[in-house]
Parts: sequence; structure tokens; C-alpha cells
Amino acid sequence: MIDGKIEAKEILLKDLFSAKFLFQIPGYQRPFSWEKDNFDQLFEDIKDAMEYADLHRIEDNYFLGSIILQVKEEKPDGAGIYDVVDGQQRLTTLTILLAVLRDLVQVSEAKKFLQEKIYQMANVYENIPEKVRLLVREKDRDFFKKHILTIQGTESVTFLDNRLISESQINMVEAISTFSQKFFINDQLHNELLDRMIKFIFNNCVLVYVKTGSFTSAYRLFSILNDRGMPLSTADLLKSSNLGEVADNTAKERYQKKWEDVEEELGRDKFDELIGHIRTILVKDKAKKSIIAEYEEIIFKKNSRLRGKQFIEMIEEIADIYKEHLMNAHVRTRNPKLYNLMSIMRDYIPNSDWIPVYISFARKFTDENDIYTFLVKLEKLVATNWLLEITPTARIVEMNRLLQIIEIENDVTKILDDDLFDITQYEGDVVAAIDSPNFYKKKYCKYVLLRLDMLLSENHNIMKAYTGVITVEHVLPQNPSSEWSADFNDETRKFWTHRLGNLVLLSRMKNSSANNRSFDKKVKTYLSKGMTDFTITKELSKYNDWNPSTLEERHFALTKVLADFWM
Repeated sequence: MIDGKIEAKEILLKDLFSAKFLFQIPGYQRPFSWEKDNFDQLFEDIKDAMEYADLHRIEDNYFLGSIILQVKEEKPDGAGIYDVVDGQQRLTTLTILLAVLRDLVQVSEAKKFLQEKIYQMANVYENIPEKVRLLVREKDRDFFKKHILTIQGTESVTFLDNRLISESQINMVEAISTFSQKFFINDQLHNELLDRMIKFIFNNCVLVYVKTGSFTSAYRLFSILNDRGMPLSTADLLKSSNLGEVADNTAKERYQKKWEDVEEELGRDKFDELIGHIRTILVKDKAKKSIIAEYEEIIFKKNSRLRGKQFIEMIEEIADIYKEHLMNAHVRTRNPKLYNLMSIMRDYIPNSDWIPVYISFARKFTDENDIYTFLVKLEKLVATNWLLEITPTARIVEMNRLLQIIEIENDVTKILDDDLFDITQYEGDVVAAIDSPNFYKKKYCKYVLLRLDMLLSENHNIMKAYTGVITVEHVLPQNPSSEWSADFNDETRKFWTHRLGNLVLLSRMKNSSANNRSFDKKVKTYLSKGMTDFTITKELSKYNDWNPSTLEERHFALTKVLADFWM
């Protein structure tokens, strides 16, 4: 198919990882960038689908998504070599998962089977050359061959120094570690889970591949499939299903207007997000299937009267909360702290697991003081999970437990005093995360600095909009000029550069002109020309000099503010 024709087909994983398909990652692709949350999510989704099929004794296929391929070589029997235009992250991750399964399984037949799926051995009788199933980007090929394609290679990553390998290779190591840990319970290998997982992956997991011989066609397909405005959304399907339950035409027009008014006010993307949050509030469990399937097979099946008018009214009610409390961040509140906290949680926490919990509480309890107290406790729990790098599955379990508590408990005090909010047992781990020599490189760095700025500003009792361009700046530069060496030798600089005490926030892009200036000139630059409105930065003016002693003083003062508040 070295032409512009397009072929689309659903295929089992056992057939995709066969002699007919050899994949290569073209040079224009970005490096492998999936991270721990992605690996955990993929594994848990497959496991949930497997357990659902086992529980209900059904042969139910699990859809792993789609990939777009450009044909580079193809034989008459359909065997070929394909550039991966879209789907690199998923194919690479699946290959790593198969390698982990191969190295953990103790049945030699299974080990050989898995190896053949990721590494094509030569077969002179079938005219099959020796090939790797997935040829990664050139910079990662040696690493990939040694630690993933080679039998027992995944076991050797334990001894690697992350400082000596690339970011994409660090992500591959993280994938190996994440998947490997899933098969151990109390340090014992779970052989039954291994066996079930291998069988389910190859016999029940499917992808859709779309292939064409033209790069132009492949890229056009990529653009179309990634244009979220094109396909019917979950909201579209639910709209049709629920309006269909409204028999009277006049009422149907009224409820259609209700639905469309909400969708227009929120915008299509936010409306789809809200539909997902409502699913979570109603099911209080991790999604096992698509959102539309769970609405049909769980929510409406459990409560048929909810379908139709009642469901549309529920959407209207919850949308009002979502709009006023989250999108507008309580802009009309008399409590500036509530506005400030909601603003940074909404804009800077990278996951939305906490949002259904907040909506559920605000829907049941309307007192603004109770809402603020609850939000503070919720934020501490969510932020602690982030700092401790808790997996998405564990986070979701906690949030669903909170949803259950909110549903059954009518006494707000009992909710606020629930043991789930007791994070004192993690005090040492939280302080260690804040005190880390690599704090600047953590994804939560900016959020913690914003939260700290909020704490330092709370006596002002004013609303602060943490919007626009906000950057994190080093006081002691990352690459200092010689004038800084009098106070900071190489060892001291390495110890302090990326720690909390050496960081400030700026209200515009990093100012390279100020980067290597002396401390007094730097502070003057920070505080002039609208460079910053952050208390955490303005308080640098109380220091006359910047040396290891003053840096350490500031570091521990800020750490204490956070620790005292957090615990």
C-alpha cells in the first residue's frame, strides 16, 4: 500500500505483535515521554477490564486506543514495515509491559512466546529476517535493546544512575519499575496474576490501526482524529438518550434548551469534563468502561427514573456549582482566602480527581465557612498525595471513599474530622519532599511556591489572582558568573541551587538580564517594573546579602511555614 489509500482495522494485540508488523519510530517524533501516572493508568485499566470480564464470565474485548501508520514496505501477504505517525507512546509502553511479563514469568513456554512477540527471530524457511518488533528512536536503540529486548534485561535497570541516562530512558526505567511492582504482593510474585494478564492482553486487548502509504494522508488522519470537535462526544450521546425520554414535545423543547444553555455557558470541553465528574459522583468508583457505557449500564440501570428530565435538572444544578465555585472561583465570596485557594487548585493541580469530591460537598452543604474549611482539608490531602507521588489508582480510591462519606453523612463536623484527612503520619515524608535538593525539578515546585506565597500574604486579606505568565527564578543562578564564587564554591552551589530557599516567583518570563547580576541588583530588578507581585519574592528585600548562611536561614524559615501549616 505505497499510495494514499487508507485502511482501518480492529486487531487483537497478539496479531499486531506478529511477523506481519514491524514498527519504527521516525526521527521527527518526540522522545518517549509517558510517565508513572500513564503507566499506572494503563496497567490498572487493563487489570480492571480483565477482572470485570472474569467476574461476569464474559469474553469482553478491551479497547486500547488507535494508532496511525505510514507504510514504508509491504509484501503481497500484508506483512510490512510501518512508521508510527501516532501511537508511539502506547506502542512503546506496551512493548515494555510485555518485556516485564517475559522477565517475571517462570514458565519457559510463556517466556519464549513473549520474547517472540517483541523480538522477531530469523526464520530462513519462511524468509523472515531477524528484526525488532519496534525500532525506537536512534538515541534510545542501544538502551532499548539491552534493557527491554534482551531476555531478563528489565532486571538490570535497578542499578542504573538516572544522572547518566536521557529523560526518555528514565521514563522507560519508570515504566519497568511501575509494571514490575504490580505483580508482587508482600514481596511475593503473583504468578496467577501474571498468567491471567498475559492471556488477557493477547486474547482480549484490541487496537485499531489506520494505515496509508502517504505521509500527507497519515498526517491528515492524525489531525482529524485529534480534533476533539469532530466526533460525537459523550455529552452528545447522553443528550440524545435523555431527551428521548421526554415524551411531550413542549417539555422536550424546554429541556433541550436547558441542556444547550449549560453546554454553551461552560463550553464543549468543560461540559464534557462535567459529565465525567457527575459520573464519578454517582458511581463512586474507578471507571471500568467508557463514560457512556457506565451511564447506560450502571447509572441508569440502577436508577431508571434518573434518565430524562431528572438527569437534565441534575446537570443544570451541578453546572451552576461548577461554574460559580470552580470556573469563577467564588469570585463573589466575602472570604478572599476561599477565592485564592480555589484559583490555584483549579489552575495548578494537574489532576481533577478532587473536583467531584468538592462538588459533592458544596452541593450538600452550602455554608461558606464549612466549604472553605473543607477545601483546606481537601487541598492538604491532594497536595500531600502529589508530593508523595501517590499513584492515580490510590488517589482515586481515596477520593471515592470521600464521596461515599459525603453521601451518607449529614453532620458536616464528622466529615471534616474523618481519619482520611489525618495526614500527620506523612509529616516526615512531606518535609523531605519540600527539603529536597532537587525541589526545583519537581512538577509540584511552582504549586508549592504559590501556596507558600498565599500563606505569607494571608494577613493582607485580599484576593490574589495567580494568572498570566508565572515563572520560578533562582536567586543564586544555575550558571553563576565568577562574582558569585566568593560565597558559593562548587559543592555549596550544587547543594543549594535547586532548593526551596533559593527560589522566588516572577510575574513575567525569566529575566536573563538579571540572572547573573549581584544580589542587590537582582533584588532591585525583581521589585521594579512590575516584575513581581509575590510576597515570597518581595521578602528578599530584608536580606542585605546572599550567601550560604542567609540562603539557609530563608530555606528553613520557608520550610517551617509550610510544615506548620500542612500538619
